[in-house]
Amino acid sequence: MKIGASKFFLLILAAFLLLSCDEERLDETVNFIPGKPLRLQESLALADSMVIFNAQGLAYTTNELKEIKRFAKAAALDEEYPEYDRELRNAWEEDAQLSISLFRQGKLVDYFFYYDDLYPSDTVFDGDMFSLQGAGRWKKLDLIQAYFKERKISTEDETAEFNTRPNLPVLKVDIYVDTFELKEGKILGDTMPPREFETGLIQSVKKPCGWRLERVLKRYYKEGFNLSVDATITFGDSGRVTNVSMDTDHPEYKGFLEEVKSILYYAWMPPTVQTRLMDPLPCMYFSDNLPPELQSRNIWSYVAAQEIVKSEKVHLSFSREYFRLECKGEGSEKDSVEIAGYSGIIKEHCDEIRFTKDLATGGINYLECIKGVAKRDPQFPKMPVKPAQSFELFDRYHAMYVKEDLSLNQVVKLKIPPCFVEE
Repeated sequence: MKIGASKFFLLILAAFLLLSCDEERLDETVNFIPGKPLRLQESLALADSMVIFNAQGLAYTTNELKEIKRFAKAAALDEEYPEYDRELRNAWEEDAQLSISLFRQGKLVDYFFYYDDLYPSDTVFDGDMFSLQGAGRWKKLDLIQAYFKERKISTEDETAEFNTRPNLPVLKVDIYVDTFELKEGKILGDTMPPREFETGLIQSVKKPCGWRLERVLKRYYKEGFNLSVDATITFGDSGRVTNVSMDTDHPEYKGFLEEVKSILYYAWMPPTVQTRLMDPLPCMYFSDNLPPELQSRNIWSYVAAQEIVKSEKVHLSFSREYFRLECKGEGSEKDSVEIAGYSGIIKEHCDEIRFTKDLATGGINYLECIKGVAKRDPQFPKMPVKPAQSFELFDRYHAMYVKEDLSLNQVVKLKIPPCFVEE
């Protein structure tokens, strides 16, 4: 059967229009709610630009949609877990070969790490990726490695994106939810204490926003930084953040506060939140080993949130982490560390301490005491042969949400004896 030239042109035009409509529908079906977990292909369908860092620094950028589609085809995953817990992979971030950012109209849609041979003993999968809230795996890396090779993107060594300010101290963002408001006619229920529910609300902010906040803190931090942030987040349909009202203002850090506000719009409220009376959750725990206040309680549970929460008030504590402060010399009672401002004065003799200190108040959020000195093999100094005894002396999260004997505005101070020096 012969087709005339005009009919053939109309068929080609129809096919083109159909393809265009399909692409538009793909973009329309992905309802972009900032902070809501997306699959990699959904993030790529939304993205209009892409930035890749490798060991040499900035390796590749593009804002061509066809190029992003080529990458989407090459990066198709064999397995994907869109709501994988990010806390389980924090230690591996700096081992990634590549870090890849996806943007839409200048806003970060997703950010993920690329690894080849992360698990050498794995005979099924050759590559892995961890995104802001997801994880995925490739059985074969031929397609994605060919994509990188064609664009001269080396995957040798670790990404250098984290080495842009190598002399920075260890900085942390601690997120606290102090109060929340329920929608009209909604109730929390008698079996769920408000403070326990707030631990779930913390997780809903922490998962999409925590890493973003740490990233912006590292960019803006300088000597004398002394801010904390209080903000009210209001939710609309499908858990989308409709308004962020900031109670913090500082002319010197105007740009920083604007970025923090924009990040809090990613604090999507999921249908259910996971409460956590221990954060992070231990891989394994036995009730007999828990502190008395936790032995008769559920360490975690899932609670409906999206349909009942109207707003929440969030406090962001920007802190510095201090590792391995050791007491040099003979210890004595006068060398005991001292905590003031919480349940009277607490004194404890420690050979080593680790703690986080709030940059705005000078108070501590966490304090760990180590007694005894770990014996180490000279050939492997980071691997203790006999570990020292360590225990938690203070944790603001535990005090506020488990013991419920500390308010958000209380400042807990740490007095450090002169024998302690930072290694």
